[in-house]
Amino acid sequence: MGPHVVMMPIFPAGHFTPFLIFAKRLASAGVTVTIVSIDVHIAEVKLREQAAEFLRFVELRDGFEHLSVELLEEWKTDAGKAKASRLLVEAVRDMSSPNAQALRGVPTVDFPVCVMHDMVTCWAQDAAEELGVEKHMLYLSPVGTLSIGLQSERLVREGRAPVTPENQDIPITDIPGLPPLQPGDLHSMYQTVESFEWAKYHEHRNRKADVIVANSFYDLEKHVIDAIRNKVMGTPGVQTIYLLDVGPLLPQSPTPTALEEKDPCILWLNTQKPASVLYVCFGSHSTHHAPQLLELASGLEASGQPFLWILRPPNSVHIDASALAAPIPPMTQYLPPGFEERIKGRGMCYSSWAPQRRILEHVSTGGFLSHCGWNSTLEGVCAGVPMLTWPFWLDQNFISRFLVDTAKLAIEVKREPIDPEQDLGEYDRIFRRVKRSEIEKQVRRLMQEEEGRIVRENMQNMKRNVERAVALGGSSRTNFEKYVQLLRAKASAAAFNGVNKLDGIA
Repeated sequence: MGPHVVMMPIFPAGHFTPFLIFAKRLASAGVTVTIVSIDVHIAEVKLREQAAEFLRFVELRDGFEHLSVELLEEWKTDAGKAKASRLLVEAVRDMSSPNAQALRGVPTVDFPVCVMHDMVTCWAQDAAEELGVEKHMLYLSPVGTLSIGLQSERLVREGRAPVTPENQDIPITDIPGLPPLQPGDLHSMYQTVESFEWAKYHEHRNRKADVIVANSFYDLEKHVIDAIRNKVMGTPGVQTIYLLDVGPLLPQSPTPTALEEKDPCILWLNTQKPASVLYVCFGSHSTHHAPQLLELASGLEASGQPFLWILRPPNSVHIDASALAAPIPPMTQYLPPGFEERIKGRGMCYSSWAPQRRILEHVSTGGFLSHCGWNSTLEGVCAGVPMLTWPFWLDQNFISRFLVDTAKLAIEVKREPIDPEQDLGEYDRIFRRVKRSEIEKQVRRLMQEEEGRIVRENMQNMKRNVERAVALGGSSRTNFEKYVQLLRAKASAAAFNGVNKLDGIA
């Protein structure tokens, strides 16, 4: 039997999907993978994932009590983290015991060589330490944000984190591998004293991971990857031995089926000219407030450019998890009067699920107005589609700055500056207004002007780079093979030394 890896992801799709993709790759390379989660999440994955049978799933439970999604909230407290760590230890010991089938419903498996955790399930490191195995982290943001996080304790000592009125205008110029940053470009959890307490815990724990596997690729972030490897790893407090970029961790580009060819978005794109359409989508969790939707609609209309807009209800309309699968209310009420009639044939507004990978790879798609989520960014890069950046929160401001100023793969849609006299809190800092004239201007720059042509050429070059990275002999492929070899070496060493972590356990 090959080496065994226990994975502890979180469930929002932006995190769980890359975990699942990486798990499948490991399984295809002969690694035994056990994904630990709560029962409702496991059931959902098994229902929608055809390749789930190649993986093992074990429920994180308290005795025979099923845990609810509220456990995600419990993880924010010290007591909740300790409870989750204890339950993970119990799950690993059960699945490795002769009674695994009776205890957990899975065949007995060798003791794991590591626990692989998400960047926000760092409490799993406590479980790994108690079990005596290595701590591996799957990092699902840009490596640039990892470099910032690895310096967070120094930034705190120097009074530069979290962001405060006293330091908010002072550039941060000494993050390894990165150009100077404005404090406002840091992760949104750095922007207030309260939210930074959450970030500080995870950033500290990230330094303790023995191996960091990154959802990025070398040519996209070479300077910061090199800087961490050569200047940060091995310094006091940083336990990491390997940083391996293996991305992008994205689903395989789907082959069209008869059903999918009936998708309204694809059918509409089929009627448009090559590279003419601006695809507008802000992800599944980010929505604008109602007045901004009016500005966005007016700006798109005034640009004269064909567009496909995945339109979500505004923030003023409450949406919870149960409502995501429910019928979406009519969106006409949030659009200018007569808008849909005036843009008929040139623009399309669609308010249901859309096949983003296929849209980006469609020959008619020529630009992508995005919230700069990392998965969406990687999808745009893989499709070679230049971007307009309109970030909201989390790591998105950093990603926008990276795409615009460093990688030269995007043009920024500028939000109105923060007025200290009028700022009412974090909500207003995130959802700063963008005027319709700014939207019109930047759409034209990307889709019609010389600057857009240069960005498009840069993105096409980066697309070729990512194709090389995942091909045989490429950087991501080589690093994945190196990681599998590392796991096998750990398993062989454990077998040679006769290590049995269950010895002495009742």
